[in-house]
Amino acid sequence: MRRTFVILCSALVVVLLSGSLASSQTITLRFNHQTPATPVGAQVDQWFAEEVARRTNGRVVIKMFWAEALGKAKEMLPLLKQGAIDMAGLSPAYYTSELPFFTAPNSIPMAMDSPRQAQIIMHTLLEKIPAFQEEARRNHIKPLFFHVLNPYVLVCKQPVRTLEDLKGKKMRTWGEDMPRLAKAAGAVPVTLFLPELYEGLGRGVIDCAPFSYDYTVSYKLHEVAKYVTEVVTWEGPTHATWISLEKWNGLPPDVQRIMLEVAEEAKKKDLEMVIEAEQVARKTLAAAGVEFIRLPESERQKWVTASPDFFTDWVAKMEKLGQGDAARQTVALWKELRAKYR
Repeated sequence: MRRTFVILCSALVVVLLSGSLASSQTITLRFNHQTPATPVGAQVDQWFAEEVARRTNGRVVIKMFWAEALGKAKEMLPLLKQGAIDMAGLSPAYYTSELPFFTAPNSIPMAMDSPRQAQIIMHTLLEKIPAFQEEARRNHIKPLFFHVLNPYVLVCKQPVRTLEDLKGKKMRTWGEDMPRLAKAAGAVPVTLFLPELYEGLGRGVIDCAPFSYDYTVSYKLHEVAKYVTEVVTWEGPTHATWISLEKWNGLPPDVQRIMLEVAEEAKKKDLEMVIEAEQVARKTLAAAGVEFIRLPESERQKWVTASPDFFTDWVAKMEKLGQGDAARQTVALWKELRAKYR
């Protein structure tokens, strides 16, 4: 009897020790980022990683790889699916076919007005329109939170004071809609990824790049382009902090809860830092001799009038994919939120 009791106690100790070891085992997540470590969004992702490590008492270690160190932006979605990376700081507009719902807020021009409004629109769409979460599941990824950017103005090598001045200029674009915005102004669209912008402007591959003030400083574009035309070409959410759905489902529930809590706080931190970054960057650019040019409202309206109806075209595209109803719901909610938070 005593022998049986000893055996049972020994077995219980082994089980308890196994559970303790499992709960204390370090979970390492490889996070590949599309930007260097300097922009606000990257700083917030670094804070996210450090805060998750702190709140899990070191059980979760998120290793950051900056500036596409583990794979280019156009490779990150397949890398997430394959398990080659666990997390990514990636803009959905690089994957218009795979992520058409997520791409729309990340690419439709002149459709949002401020970082706060963009954050509200993006996360409300994610919460209220089921098609967004379904699209993420189909691609085996989960968005933890979206970053926002300051408005993209025009950073140029020569002054642009009217719409006419853009004719023939080579303008950096991305996705499917920004090239059409460039063509509406008579500019020539050129697709370049973020790490290519400095060299592209320096060597004349492009003449202008829609970019925010703070990103212009982070990427040092003011060293090769001394004119900023203040017209909002694009405003919206930028990269999301994504995690592989398989990796997410394998995390302990308490770790998932902590990561979601930190993600919610990171959203607030991101917005505060973005707004502050614009103010600081504008002073930096002015001190560096950058000339700020206000595009007259009449010229901006000419551009809007000459541009396609991006919302209508996007709904038509989604209709062909059998997602017309969800697309119309998206646009209706988007416009409602834009009007409410203008």
